[in-house]
Amino acid sequence: MPDGLLRRSPPEAGLRLKYGRLDLQFGDLFLPSLEAEARAPVVMFVHGGWWKNEYGLAYGGHLCEALMREGIAAWSIEYRRVGDDGGGWPGTFQDVASGFDHMKELAAKYPLDLERVVVAGHSAGGHLAFWLAARPNVPGDSVLHRPSPALPIHGVVALGGAVDLGLTIDLSGSTTFAHDKQEVIAFMGGTPEEVPERYRSGDPGNLLPISVPQWLLQGTEDDQIPPELPLKWANRARMAGACVEVQIIPGADHLDVADPESQAWPTVLAALKSALGYPFSAKSSDHSFR
Repeated sequence: MPDGLLRRSPPEAGLRLKYGRLDLQFGDLFLPSLEAEARAPVVMFVHGGWWKNEYGLAYGGHLCEALMREGIAAWSIEYRRVGDDGGGWPGTFQDVASGFDHMKELAAKYPLDLERVVVAGHSAGGHLAFWLAARPNVPGDSVLHRPSPALPIHGVVALGGAVDLGLTIDLSGSTTFAHDKQEVIAFMGGTPEEVPERYRSGDPGNLLPISVPQWLLQGTEDDQIPPELPLKWANRARMAGACVEVQIIPGADHLDVADPESQAWPTVLAALKSALGYPFSAKSSDHSFR
């Protein structure tokens, strides 16, 4: 990934909390100041890095701190990735699912409003966020199957997200796509032809229809994810009955959409606030949220 945001020292974590027993099963909770008896809406943030352990959750702290200043709680999780013991299939999925489900326990201790939970993911984290939204559709014979989610998701937001593994493979090698399909193959442990059962359970594109309202934000200068990907996803998801917003942000690169100091941030923040709002009122269009 480009390293502009990555060069800045991340803010100090709010509360670092475990959601599992393994070393990488933890998250940072950013809590806003609230009036007595009030509860904050929650954005669970899933960082990116092409599913590899070269990148961790630190850079997401800037976004989480900015949300906290807006009165929104942020739960930013770490998880096992390719290169970590147990990372990739199925450990990465299991960690992200456990991190999400753990919010129910967090709400017993901290003032979180579990009626307003949004999952947002950047880059490869966008895939994992959309997979969480699609989790109710995972086949019953899969190792990733869960009878019912622990919590409802009010909306899902991809920030330069590789939300569909099949599309990511299909678009790899294009002039607008810096990465090739090997990242997906290494993450899943094989191609769709070699391990089709994994892609049936782990690729959101194979888990449609997804009933959760969806936002996909993409910069025109993103050299990691081509703009064709969110647009193709939106067409497929809408045909399956989903409510989808796509915003192509002029001048924004791959990290700008996760950077509260960038010119893209007002659009990103507006999308996150819309996702948290009730009742859902997004238009099914490709226009600006502002």
